[in-house]
Amino acid sequence: MAEQSTAPDLETDLVVRRRGRRPGEAPTLFLLHGLTDCADGWLGALDHWDDAYALVAVDQRGHGDSPRFTEDQLRAHPGEVMVDDAVHLLEQLPEPAVLVGHSLGGAVALTVAVRRPDLVRGVLAEDPAPLLPDEPQVDPDHGKRIQADLQDSLTADDEADLLDRRRAKHPGWRADELLVTGLAEQKMDLDYVRHGDFKPVTPWPELFEQIKVPTLVISGGDFSDICITEEIEDGIAEIDNPHVTLTRVAGAAHCVRRAQPETFYQLADDWLEQLAR
Repeated sequence: MAEQSTAPDLETDLVVRRRGRRPGEAPTLFLLHGLTDCADGWLGALDHWDDAYALVAVDQRGHGDSPRFTEDQLRAHPGEVMVDDAVHLLEQLPEPAVLVGHSLGGAVALTVAVRRPDLVRGVLAEDPAPLLPDEPQVDPDHGKRIQADLQDSLTADDEADLLDRRRAKHPGWRADELLVTGLAEQKMDLDYVRHGDFKPVTPWPELFEQIKVPTLVISGGDFSDICITEEIEDGIAEIDNPHVTLTRVAGAAHCVRRAQPETFYQLADDWLEQLAR
């Protein structure tokens, strides 16, 4: 389990997990989880990288043990609040960090990098989920679907039952990540979920046009369950931003690092080594 603290060296009301080396002594990887997940959902990543990097993983607002969204924050677009939260933390680190984000966390990471490139050394985005140009910013029906998806975890009798349910849903995942992600689903801010406003407001074409830091997008090849669709892939190719590289992992779906960890971490490590040169 990752070390849990409110990071006394960081001014924040969010819960932050720290692993690995101290920021400033090694490059910092700043980890941003996806919707309904939490910082402890990065257990595989924390185990893999803690010898070489300073690791900062955040329970984003409305998730895990971090505070719930206020009514004002819900009206201000929760994805934008998450961007502001990340910027506030990154401003306190001794040097720019590599942002590692999955799904919604990938959208937050891309947005932060576009708006505050001075705080970002690079972006590693695992099947990020930025806003589509024609996607409604607020979609309560989407919120209802997310809440329905949470019911399996919310109705579990105990942790053993929860683990069994999660294993049946994701048979290839690590057992410890199955449990912590199920517990994260039980802790979700349901007012936020029902509100149906999740993503930062900048749509993906603008993000991939404007980003000016090295960016690796790792997506799956199972097109039935990924965010970086063939249409977005074609759009990224047409934009032809030299800072952006898109790589697909055949057979993997939305959670690439959980479905094919060896391939994911080999791709990530190769890119991180190039970034350090």
